Amino acid sequence: MDMDKRYHHFFRRDAGLTRPMLLILAVVAAALVVVGVFFLFSGVTEEAVEVHGAFFRRGTMAAGVFFIAHNHGYSESCIVAAETLEPKGLRAELHITVIEGGVATMRKVEKICIPPRGEVRALGLEGEGYHVMILSKIPEGIHTLKIRLVLASGATVDFEAKEQLIETPMDGSHEGHSHDHGD
Repeated sequence: MDMDKRYHHFFRRDAGLTRPMLLILAVVAAALVVVGVFFLFSGVTEEAVEVHGAFFRRGTMAAGVFFIAHNHGYSESCIVAAETLEPKGLRAELHITVIEGGVATMRKVEKICIPPRGEVRALGLEGEGYHVMILSKIPEGIHTLKIRLVLASGATVDFEAKEQLIETPMDGSHEGHSHDHGD
């Protein structure tokens, strides 16, 4: 049976659907598919990255900025750069801490990728080793940094990191600590 003859009955006037009606239905169906795909993938963009729990630890001549980055999208998002917005003039790089032979070393990385619908715990050794390294001395009196992460798409994520103080014994005392010398 010829293809035209097989489907000819769908286009008859007494079948209820005319060619213009079928054309309109096809256009509406195509539009619904396009709108559905748009809404499905609108949450996929790299702008779906959020930063939580950010803090920094000050060193003598540098500092580490630590955070958890959540990717709410359906595709991988990669952080490709970091910069300080406040205070201005501080140099920032993406780093990872790696333990080799019992020694921790920090290395610059080109990107930090966040899996779809996942997170990266950029908490130094307490996470996956990643962090933002501030390669400048942070001025005294500054206890909050404003950081911008740049994503591979060109989108940016801004957040604040408050200083987290590291408690160290200043007077060398060892209260509550005893040594058994076997005397």
